[in-house]
Amino acid sequence: MISAVSMALCIAVAFAAFGWSAHRRLRLLRAGAPAQRLDRIGDRIGRLFAIALFQKKLPRYLVMGPIHMMIFWGFLVLLLNTAVLWGRGFHPAFDFFGLLSRDHAIGTAYWMVKDVISVIVLIAATLALLNRVVRQPARMTKSAEAGLILLIIMTMMAADLAYWASQVYAQGITSFHATEPFASLVSMLFARAGMDVGAVTLLGQIGFWTHSVLVLVFLNILPYGKHFHVVTSLPNVFLSNLEPPGKLPGDENIEKVIAEAEDAPDEPVFGVGQIQHFTWKDMLDMYTCTECGRCTDNCPAARTNKDLSPKHLLIDLRNHLYAREKEVLAGKLEEKPLVPDVIKSEVIWDCNTCRACEEECPVMNSFVDKIVRMRRHLVEERGEVPSELATALRGMETNANPWNISRMDRDKWSSGLEVKAFDGESCEYLLFVGCASSFDDRAQKISRAVVKLLNEAGVSWGYLGAEEPCCGEMARRGGSESNFRMMADMTIETFKELGVKKIITGCPHCFNTFKNEYPDFGGSFEVIHHTRFLADLVAQGKLQPKETIARTVTFHDPCYLGRYNDGYAGPRQILSAIPGLRVSEAVDSKDRAMCCGGGGARYFMEEDNAKRVNNKRVEQLLTTSPDALCTACPYCMTMVSDGLKAKDLFDAKGQMDVAEMLAISCGLEDRKLLRETPPQS
Repeated sequence: MISAVSMALCIAVAFAAFGWSAHRRLRLLRAGAPAQRLDRIGDRIGRLFAIALFQKKLPRYLVMGPIHMMIFWGFLVLLLNTAVLWGRGFHPAFDFFGLLSRDHAIGTAYWMVKDVISVIVLIAATLALLNRVVRQPARMTKSAEAGLILLIIMTMMAADLAYWASQVYAQGITSFHATEPFASLVSMLFARAGMDVGAVTLLGQIGFWTHSVLVLVFLNILPYGKHFHVVTSLPNVFLSNLEPPGKLPGDENIEKVIAEAEDAPDEPVFGVGQIQHFTWKDMLDMYTCTECGRCTDNCPAARTNKDLSPKHLLIDLRNHLYAREKEVLAGKLEEKPLVPDVIKSEVIWDCNTCRACEEECPVMNSFVDKIVRMRRHLVEERGEVPSELATALRGMETNANPWNISRMDRDKWSSGLEVKAFDGESCEYLLFVGCASSFDDRAQKISRAVVKLLNEAGVSWGYLGAEEPCCGEMARRGGSESNFRMMADMTIETFKELGVKKIITGCPHCFNTFKNEYPDFGGSFEVIHHTRFLADLVAQGKLQPKETIARTVTFHDPCYLGRYNDGYAGPRQILSAIPGLRVSEAVDSKDRAMCCGGGGARYFMEEDNAKRVNNKRVEQLLTTSPDALCTACPYCMTMVSDGLKAKDLFDAKGQMDVAEMLAISCGLEDRKLLRETPPQS
């Protein structure tokens, strides 16, 4: 009777306290702006299993990833064990109505698995604690809470083992028993220590109550620290964004102002300027941050000692949200701008929008959209724009390019080439060159190589010449949403008037914008990047690389081609088809490739020489000792070239686009484009 009352009291108090805490967090969540996340239920369930239950992303860290997986899966198995213990507080022989009886096949199997799993969890938690205390990885937050939680887990597992060992001992089993291997081994130790039944029973009861109560204590710690992700990670993954990674959210108020809608707010708020402007899903991300630091560990800004740390960005926002809970819930939050009062301005502008952080996050938190929406508020609402970016934005408004070069010079790169003006009736494809490959002297050579290859393969294509518009991608990533909308609307109207249906792009940024963002504004086209298109032409035999290029090259994956659009295969298929060419993969390649430093409008902003991302990236690429570096993006080409120049290696190594390498092998470009250094052994 005493046991039943005690157990009932513990459970009732603990769950009431947790319910109150959870209700507080839920109310705060509901104060966020609306977000629709209940579409495509089948896809969401699939992601839930792959990412959350099967922990798909964790093995990317080869040691601590599997250790965390063992703890997570162990807890799933041990939930049933905890329920049995709570039940035994009311009835000592509770076994789920015989289902988990040792005389039942299911019960026998479960208790054997549970016995092994509890020891695995004990070992995994011990290793995790040692990792924090001894190794102290820089990516992890130094937290007493984390150590406390691991100690609780270890104590729970040890207490559980003591209880079940006492049960085995009471049955007279004092030797190894395969159905409960570790419990029987501990029972054997009890016997060898000469412990009588009373002492073992007392030890078992201590273990029973320790485990039963610590689970409840653990539950009530969760809502007040980083371990809240134990509760929120599953729904956070289920409700994560299913849109293409390259599709940024729009701005409802800008949409209303553009449309001059009757319900447009008198004083619209653009972007995110205060904590309550975030959506409830953004706030759920803040709740769910595990503080594991994988995002920051792979962030190019953080890796070059800048102010941005994706982990700390979410933590700072979460702490601010919790601190202003009463004001947020009352709808009376005083005017406290997030930037710079909570988040430093440098943090917002450091981001390359490369998505390395999101690629690593094991609970599917997003970062880029939050940063861009905060930039949007600074630019659209407060007119606070870095001076270099402001110059580029004015150039886009005046001459449809961020260099502010006369748009009449846009087609000068094509001088001497066989280029046809686009005609929707006679041209199957529009070649969209983009601003960088139109105005940058070095990048223009990419466009020339692509044109020669398309003509060699007999492709039906055309070009807009001086009338080619700017896609607006840089403006959108730079926070100038209204500028982007103006250019997007103009470009879509131009394409529709000309009958454009298929587009070949040389720039991954243009590619991503046309493919993933223009459909939101009525511009749906078939879009392909030149590396994928050229790889298909090679596979079809329409392009035949014959000339040997006896070189070792290392390919740099552009973020907006790779992580954003899974465009890893095309460039490598082209390079592997060139006779004599050897591709040496960088350690950080494909979905773990570090950004060149030019994304997120950073290409047009100054950077401290000691913290330049492109220099860091070039160091990584050179570890393979290549003869040359290869890219597939005009921004990457410039950033990587500058990194080589900073090391006085540009003349020795050189840097080329994949299309240029293919054109040389097909006999369409002069081999002088190659650095004629002897191949390295």
